[in-house]
Amino acid sequence: MRFDAVLFDNGGTLTHRTSPVAAVRTLAARAGVEISEEDAARYWRRSKEHSRTLMAEKRSCRNLSRAHHREAYVAGYAPFEEIAPGLAELMYDEWKTNPMTMVPYPDTPVALKSLHGAGLPIGIVSNTGWSIDVGYAATGLDAFVQTFVLSCDLGIAKPDPEPFLLACERLGVAPEKTLMVGNNRLADSGSICVGCHCLILPPVPPGATRGLRAAVDAAGIPWAR
Repeated sequence: MRFDAVLFDNGGTLTHRTSPVAAVRTLAARAGVEISEEDAARYWRRSKEHSRTLMAEKRSCRNLSRAHHREAYVAGYAPFEEIAPGLAELMYDEWKTNPMTMVPYPDTPVALKSLHGAGLPIGIVSNTGWSIDVGYAATGLDAFVQTFVLSCDLGIAKPDPEPFLLACERLGVAPEKTLMVGNNRLADSGSICVGCHCLILPPVPPGATRGLRAAVDAAGIPWAR
């Protein structure tokens, strides 16, 4: 084995979200409003554009607490209020922070099983504003994860060194013997500054094989069957 532990980012690395367009339609229907897939997609695009403007102002703090996270995203979902009052908060509560909408990539279970089976401790280091560990518990993948370091609990976000150092401390390993796997070149490569090795995965569509075998191979571990 080339490393003593492996750290992973969460969203876009080990898990992806269910369709936001489907969520808009379902939650709108719950509020008594029927909306077409085309219109729901249009509102989702508007929400993303609106969020980009707001997040430029709130980016530095939105993942530092649950309150900041909720405030930032509910504000970004403001266009949904045109569909039905309260839909912005519903999107946050029922989609953005719902553990059942957090879906592992097809190769995530095997990758975690491979590393865990070889005796390598695993940590999740995530910039987030809610308890993603509940999502891992819902799929049973929490059995392979020894620690979750969440920015909203720490009050510090990647690429700051503290989340990576804390994860290594909790796992009892030296950063120099730790591999960090993520998808964000800015946030996740902060691990390099504390001495970790870092693997950045390229983008893939939601639901596609994530390419996590590269992480298992980098660790020198056989791919579990």
